[in-house]
Formats: sequence, C-alpha cells, structure tokens
Amino acid sequence: MISMKKNTRKVILALCIAGCLGFIWTNSVMPGHISSEFSSYAGKIIKMIFGESLVVSETIIRKLAHCCEFGVFGLILSLFFYEKLADRLPLVGFFGLGAAVLDETIQLFSDGRSSQIKDVWIDFSGFTAGTLFIFIIYLLDKEVKGKHGRL
Repeated sequence: MISMKKNTRKVILALCIAGCLGFIWTNSVMPGHISSEFSSYAGKIIKMIFGESLVVSETIIRKLAHCCEFGVFGLILSLFFYEKLADRLPLVGFFGLGAAVLDETIQLFSDGRSSQIKDVWIDFSGFTAGTLFIFIIYLLDKEVKGKHGRL
C-alpha cells in the first residue's frame, strides 16, 4: 500500500516536472514581440496590485518570471527526489543547470529573442532557491524523525 502511494506520488511529480519544463520552454520558443506583450500585461497586473507609483520595467518582469518559473521547477524536482534528497543534490543541481542552459539555447533560435549567460544564472538562482526551500524542510523533517523515532 505504501509503495503504491509512493509510486502515485512519483508519477504525479514527474508529470508536474514535465509540465513545468514544458511551460518554461514553450515561453522561450515564443517570438520576442509575443513575449513582450505578455510582459506588458503582467506589468499592468502588478501595477493594479501594488499601485501606479511602482516602476517596474519589462526587463525586470521577464527576469522575475524566469526566476519564479525555475523556482517552481526546483521545488517540484526536489520533492521528486525527497526521500534521498541529501544524496541526490548534485543530480538535482545538474538537472536545474541543464534546464537553464537549454532554456537559453532555445531562445537563440526564437525570433526576436536572445540568449545571455547572466540569464542562465538568474534561472539557476531561482531553481536553487526552490531547491533550498525543500532541502531545509527535508533537514528539519529528518531531525524531527530522528528525535522522535520514525513517525
């Protein structure tokens, strides 16, 4: 019974990983003018929430979007490897960096888009933040289970 729950959880997380990467890479395939329209729309929503006095450039919106997308990817991938996350961190990091490099590579072939090394680092920083969040929970969970026996 536990194995079936674990397998179901793994399948759901694998589908979430595929969906997240699909979302990220689909956005990277979009031509520059369409991506710009999405960023402009997001800027309007942000101004509605935080007020017109907030000045946020389209560039900042794009960078934050990439950082957040990769943060979610880091969360989901870390949850996929949760049981042995400490042992799998190098593998998780490799997947995160590889996805960021591939994302920027896709943009090389998208009309009106460009690729920059600093964007790989922005993507990977978001990924690292998501992974770190889950890793802290993992460490706390391990400590609680260690103090109170296996729960």
